[in-house]
Amino acid sequence: MKLAEMQRLFYQLAARAPGSADLDPAALLAGTGELDARARIGIYADMFIWRQIDALREDFPKLALLLGDGPFYAMAEEYLKSHPSRHASLSELGRELPGFLREWRGEGARGDLAELAELEWARAKVFEEANVEPAPPERLRALSGDELPRLRLRFVPALRVLELESDLGDLWQALEDCVPPGPPSARRNTVAVWRKGFEVLHAPIDQDEARALALAQSGEPLGAVCEAFVERPDAVEVAFRAISSWFAEGWVFAAEAT
Repeated sequence: MKLAEMQRLFYQLAARAPGSADLDPAALLAGTGELDARARIGIYADMFIWRQIDALREDFPKLALLLGDGPFYAMAEEYLKSHPSRHASLSELGRELPGFLREWRGEGARGDLAELAELEWARAKVFEEANVEPAPPERLRALSGDELPRLRLRFVPALRVLELESDLGDLWQALEDCVPPGPPSARRNTVAVWRKGFEVLHAPIDQDEARALALAQSGEPLGAVCEAFVERPDAVEVAFRAISSWFAEGWVFAAEAT
């Protein structure tokens, strides 16, 4: 048997891929008195799945904590059967987990699991993004009143904006404090996820700021961006406070007046 064929068969057996039950491990491994070939390949297969589940646990620590070890393991094993790893890096293993959890009905299932997974996935991806030097807050204060409406912002890669169907604030805090969480809170909200230095943060933003941020990210000048706050009685103050916070939190890496 050629090496390439041996490698293909070994992977199929170790990954418990479809059709692997019909393969004979003795064609690849010699058995012993204590372990026959099937038992030996079973050790590799268990290690293969455990390593993947460990990788999922690293990317979704709050989800693992909420479900508990046994249910998380069962959920992850079911997920990996329907979404086997297809990427060279384990860092991409959990990409489909939020969608999977929307339909999952196993032990510990609740209405906000998918949103929790979506938030944790965004945090994991933000941590991996390229590091760029953000614009200093002084950049905004140095501009004249005539320049501000024409200012266009460019944002750092390590920023995500999520539209969630559940309010995860209380759940996240309960998991942080290691106390029993309350029931899901079904309330649509917008959450920003970003990295500041080496720390990943997330926080809710109100609808006006979310609209303003979407306009700014699409390349609109600040004159158009500020229109998102026009219905507010303190529109100028609120707009300036929101945009200043984008600079203070390191979301902006370039600001150009056109």
